[in-house]
Amino acid sequence: MPTGATLVSSSSELIAALAGATKDIVLADGTYDNATAFTDSNGSRLYAQHVGKAVLTAGLVIGGNFSSGGGVAQGLTFDVSSTSKVFGGGVIHVWGNGGTNTSVLDCVFRGHSVIPVGLLAYNPQGLDVERSQFYSFTDEGIRASDNTLVSYGASTPRMSRITDVLVDGVSRSTPGASDGTAEAGIWIGHPVTNGVSRIKIRNVAWSGIEIANNAWDTAITDVDIDMSGPSAASGVAVYLEHFSRHLTFNRFSISGSRIGFNGEWADPAWGGVAAAHNVTIENGTIDAAGWSKAGHTAGVYLDEGSDSTTVTGVVFKNQNWAAIGAYLNVGTNTFGGNGTSGLASGAVSVSTQHI
Repeated sequence: MPTGATLVSSSSELIAALAGATKDIVLADGTYDNATAFTDSNGSRLYAQHVGKAVLTAGLVIGGNFSSGGGVAQGLTFDVSSTSKVFGGGVIHVWGNGGTNTSVLDCVFRGHSVIPVGLLAYNPQGLDVERSQFYSFTDEGIRASDNTLVSYGASTPRMSRITDVLVDGVSRSTPGASDGTAEAGIWIGHPVTNGVSRIKIRNVAWSGIEIANNAWDTAITDVDIDMSGPSAASGVAVYLEHFSRHLTFNRFSISGSRIGFNGEWADPAWGGVAAAHNVTIENGTIDAAGWSKAGHTAGVYLDEGSDSTTVTGVVFKNQNWAAIGAYLNVGTNTFGGNGTSGLASGAVSVSTQHI
């Protein structure tokens, strides 16, 4: 226990401790429940006395308008099956000035295919997520975005790191019914200063990792994604939304995917700006084996307007259309130093056609 920490062993004691000044709070083994989410508006730091043994059956709000932030949740298990016990759809909901520099460490989240999001960070500034597991949500395991678009290089929140994360099970009752607006393992909308690393994703309906809005200048490394689970609907392992810039994906294993990396097109409704700009995809394997639904399969598909993409050191396996699709791309694109194995008859290494 941290020196001077407040030890609590009941829900009422936890609520009282959170209502006071900022402090270290240690939760004894047991179950903590509330009619609504618990609220940490002062940047207090919550620790399980024994990792995993303090179980919260209601969510936790970290943040507010007046605290300077720095809240911590470490070693806690969240087992929540009622939407009335979370705030805004997130088991942990991070918002406002009080959500700045939040750390979520060594936690387990269970949403019972009822709760939309495990960790919902509307204020992702300084967010640090490490060694945590997310099971059975309807929208995302982690959603870290204020959903405010700015020009490249302008002021935007910057997260600290997302590392050693497992997401298993993200699907609505009808998989794929969200039409791309949900069902992502991890949704990243801002730069991550210390990178995204050691990520494992299973059984997600739409996309394993969704890169959106102002997600620039970030290294995503050591990623293991299998899109062939029973909830499979779209089969895109990494979905590059509009405005994704200067990203590096290095060391990855993708299996059961219809498309390993998908770069969104220059839709006029989004200002004619495509998704991928100066993106490097290197040193990994993309295998379509295990994808059982219809449709052309591709390892990397860069739609209209994708700009200056490098794909190298990647082995493409079992695609039925192309290893790489590059439709009306612009800039300087490099697709050398890759390998193929088991491509279907008629599939090509690189196609410039629309998928």
